[in-house]
Amino acid sequence: MTAREYIAPLAARLRTALADEKQRVNLLVLMGLAGLVLLAFSAWLPADDAAQPAPAAAQETAADYAAQLESRLTALIRRVDGAGDTAVMVTLESGSESVYATDTDRDGGSTHVLLGSGGADGLVETVQTPRVLGVAVVCEGGGTAAVQNRVTALVEALTGVGANHITVAKMASTNEEEGKP
Repeated sequence: MTAREYIAPLAARLRTALADEKQRVNLLVLMGLAGLVLLAFSAWLPADDAAQPAPAAAQETAADYAAQLESRLTALIRRVDGAGDTAVMVTLESGSESVYATDTDRDGGSTHVLLGSGGADGLVETVQTPRVLGVAVVCEGGGTAAVQNRVTALVEALTGVGANHITVAKMASTNEEEGKP
């Protein structure tokens, strides 16, 4: 049986039902009641929590951000001519800051936009990364002024930190650490 053969009797029955005004009104009332029952039934269904993002899991911590920044800076500074083996430490002002979406009403007052019905989670508009306070770089070539200038300029350009908050020092050799001449 094809789809056309299956639909033809249903279409004929629908035409006859719509031809009579009383049956047409009854059909519309029945469809309206069915819609109301579906709406009432949907209120009892549990909300799908998987659709809402988990803010705590999605945001990285300040320590994760600092570690990522340190590893990226270390990899880049190692490539600077004369720097050699490198270790980097980054200090941050505070953790990341979330900026929530607000809605302004006609009176000029603003309120935060909330997710879901009755939820306490606000709609995050942007997440600002922590501000870098200072950077310490220890590298094998850190004893020469040329390497110090190149590394300081590189870190200053990448982090936006002023040169007065960047320190470049020479890495101690393994012989000096063990106390051998």
